Amino acid sequence: MEAAKNVDTGLRSFETELANQLRHYSPDELFVSDLRGRLLSSRVFAQRREIGAVVVASLAVLLAGSLTCMFVFSISRAKKKFLSR
Repeated sequence: MEAAKNVDTGLRSFETELANQLRHYSPDELFVSDLRGRLLSSRVFAQRREIGAVVVASLAVLLAGSLTCMFVFSISRAKKKFLSR
């Protein structure tokens, strides 16, 4: 337990030291905006959006089908119950 505590303390001090060293550096705003634009228009992000749209559409179809089946079964059950009187 003591060794894990020492490792955790050492790691935290390393993170603090690294954060203090990197505090003075910041990326150029033009570079950041250009990189963001290129990433958003990249093929990987386009494929991710397409896959997300397909998954959402599939889930919507499954939900609609499930609700329709439940509705049909409940109507047929009520109809049988009504006719058996």
